[in-house]
Amino acid sequence: MLCIQARKVPVMAREQRGFTLIELMVTIAVLAILVSIAGPSFTSMINNNRSAAVGEELAGAFNYARSEAVKRGDRVSICASSDGATCSAAGTWSQGWIVFTDSAATDIATTPVVNAVLRRWEAPGGDAAIAVTQTAATNFVRYTRLGTLGRANQVTVTSSVSGCTGNAARTITIGPAGLINVARSAC
Repeated sequence: MLCIQARKVPVMAREQRGFTLIELMVTIAVLAILVSIAGPSFTSMINNNRSAAVGEELAGAFNYARSEAVKRGDRVSICASSDGATCSAAGTWSQGWIVFTDSAATDIATTPVVNAVLRRWEAPGGDAAIAVTQTAATNFVRYTRLGTLGRANQVTVTSSVSGCTGNAARTITIGPAGLINVARSAC
C-alpha cells in the first residue's frame, strides 16, 4: 500500500509588506545628504556645458555664414541682432545674431546692408557674455564670395556663461582666409 505523507509548511507569524518607519527615515536622510553634496557640482557642470554650447553655436554660425558666401558667390555677413531682422549696436551679441546676404557696395564697406536674413539665432540666455574684437567695427563680420573676411585681418570672439569654471569658455579666432579655430579658454 502506498502511503503519502503531507508535509507541514511552517507558517510565519506575520508577513512583512513594506518598510518600517525607521528604514524609510534613514533612507530619506541618506538621500538628502547625497543631494546636498552633489547639487553644487551639478550646477557647475550645467554652467560649463552651457558655456561650451554658446561658443560652439557661435562657431557654427560663423561656419554657416562662410559656407553660404561661397555657395551663393556673394557677400554674406553675420551680426548681433536683438530683433532677428536688423543689426544691433556693437557689443550686443548676447542678444542673438543673424546671418544675412549683405548688399553693401563693397567688401570693405563699414556698414552692412541686410538684404535677406538667411538664419537667426535667439539670445543664449541673460548670463551669457560674448565679446567680438576685430580691426573694424564689432557689430558685424562680413565674408566675401571667396569665403575670406571682407573687412578685417582677424576676428576674435570670446564667449562664456557666468558661473562656469575651468576652461569651459570658448575663444573663436577667424583668420583673414576665413578659417575658424575654436579653442577652450578660462572662464
